[in-house]
Amino acid sequence: MHKALIAMCLVLAPRCTSNTAPVRMVQQPLPACEQLGDAGTTEPDPDLSYSRLLRRVSLTLRRRPATDEEVSRLKAATNAAERDAVIAHTVSESLQSNDFYLSMVDFGHQWLRTGAFLVGGQNGVDGYFGASSVNLRQCGPQTAHPDAWFIADTVERGLHACSNLSRDGLTPENAPTRQVVPWWRPSASVTLVGDAALGVMEVIDANGVRRDCGMTEEGYFDRANPDGCGCGPNAVWCYPEPALWASHDLEPGQRRAVWDEPARLVGHLAWHDRPLSDLVLGNYTVANNRMRAWYLRFGRETGLYNAKLDGNSTWFRPEVGSLPRDPIHTEPTDTEAWRELVVEELAPQLVSLSNGARSADPTRTLTYDGRTERKPLPGLPAAGVFTMPGSNSTFSRERPRAARFLEIFACRKFNPPPPELHYPELGRDIATSGQCMHCHVLMDPVAMAFKRWIFYGYRQQSSHIAGLEGLRVPSDLYAKGNSYKYWYWFFAGADRWRLNWLPNTVLTPVTEAQIAANPDARFFDTIPPEYSVLGQHADGTVGPLAFSKILVASGEFDRCAVRKLYERFIGSALDPDTDADYIEELAAQFTASDRKVRPFVAYLLSQPEFRRGLP
Repeated sequence: MHKALIAMCLVLAPRCTSNTAPVRMVQQPLPACEQLGDAGTTEPDPDLSYSRLLRRVSLTLRRRPATDEEVSRLKAATNAAERDAVIAHTVSESLQSNDFYLSMVDFGHQWLRTGAFLVGGQNGVDGYFGASSVNLRQCGPQTAHPDAWFIADTVERGLHACSNLSRDGLTPENAPTRQVVPWWRPSASVTLVGDAALGVMEVIDANGVRRDCGMTEEGYFDRANPDGCGCGPNAVWCYPEPALWASHDLEPGQRRAVWDEPARLVGHLAWHDRPLSDLVLGNYTVANNRMRAWYLRFGRETGLYNAKLDGNSTWFRPEVGSLPRDPIHTEPTDTEAWRELVVEELAPQLVSLSNGARSADPTRTLTYDGRTERKPLPGLPAAGVFTMPGSNSTFSRERPRAARFLEIFACRKFNPPPPELHYPELGRDIATSGQCMHCHVLMDPVAMAFKRWIFYGYRQQSSHIAGLEGLRVPSDLYAKGNSYKYWYWFFAGADRWRLNWLPNTVLTPVTEAQIAANPDARFFDTIPPEYSVLGQHADGTVGPLAFSKILVASGEFDRCAVRKLYERFIGSALDPDTDADYIEELAAQFTASDRKVRPFVAYLLSQPEFRRGLP
């Protein structure tokens, strides 16, 4: 009988309480219940010994054991009050350590699920190898221009310039050279050779068309710029590696930086005591030089902001200004420092709505109704991770973006419907009919906010915001026989848009007449105010920022964030059903501290469940 009671206790362990006060049970590898009284109650697990508690604090916050000094300090304590003071001091010091910053970056990677090193997910691994930049390689030591940089497009048309030969490699020809201070090494000058050294801003091509040298062309694996163009001021149109080098995926490497950016912002917000909600509401990010180069090329590829971007000669100089940065790269000139960046500065199509100042003000608003307005979209409001390249390429279509972001930031799950539920017969709108509506009734109103970020091109895809003046949708895009004519659009998803973005549906609340009058109307991405998303109604803001506001205003961001942080620092998951009241209590504590991570983590570590364990 005794064994049966113990077995029952194990099954009911999460519900066990002490005789004095409610006790939150934390998942342990061994039974949580040790004694079973006549009423089925139990004493809580004993607290960890101080030595084990010290070890747990250090491993949790710094991912390494406590130092010898901390262990000695604990051993020297003579009573519980002194030992508690040692633990409190270790918590405080750990929260201010560089290790805590790195721990939060690691947490960011786990939480945000950004795909490793890939931007441009439509076409698999061919989707992205550079930042819409022309790639460079260095001449060999035995050439006429040792260590000079030449353009390394698919045919390496600059290679022969290293040896002062013509492009065919047969005729002697003095290659042009130019000394520049490059964006990737602003502390010294480098030599550009061959086409890379050409300083022109535009050329006239063989067909008599004026070409902007700052806008690259399709390449097979490497991007190319118009024939006769160079690398621009400070070589900002070029990237100092050939595209296929594996080092792009390692640090330092640009694809690595794109993968790292969202998680680095999590670490930055925690380290600088910013509200964690800036992760989705903010118009700023953090970026090292390689990430800044990505944003600059993203902005420059529109052709809309040439003068502003070409004239910016300080964006790559880390010592300019006093921008907050990560605690690891403290040298003023370190180009690997993750420094704050209001994205609009280098990618003006991601508008700040704050006159260029850092802001996460939820009242930032930009209205645009693509159903009726014929003027170009003025830009897409920057919205933290929702307008980052790594996030958008990881989930490269609007519905996957909506589903994954709801899972990540609202802790929603998208599971098949229970078999006993019945739905209207399947019609043309899967958000209002058929079993699919079980998920799409929430997913599609969110998905419509994520339509405009597309990856355009064949092998070498580049990122674009559709509907801007520099990327208008052709009026006859969907006409029969145009698939090959607009094959870049085809690979961007145009054929899918025609099949899935059906007029008069939740995802595309646009009439056939409006689409006929303006093909851009298919990109309508202002969540209508009559839609209810997470119990909230949108305020008319265009694009992902509308969802950011809903997410935070609904409280879903707070409840989900505290669950994620609790699981990270306490070590067990909270159940949204059985732990609903406690989740609300934690969310209230989180918002009371202005959604700052440090004070909330300190609060979690002060709770009994952190100290509780087996002797």
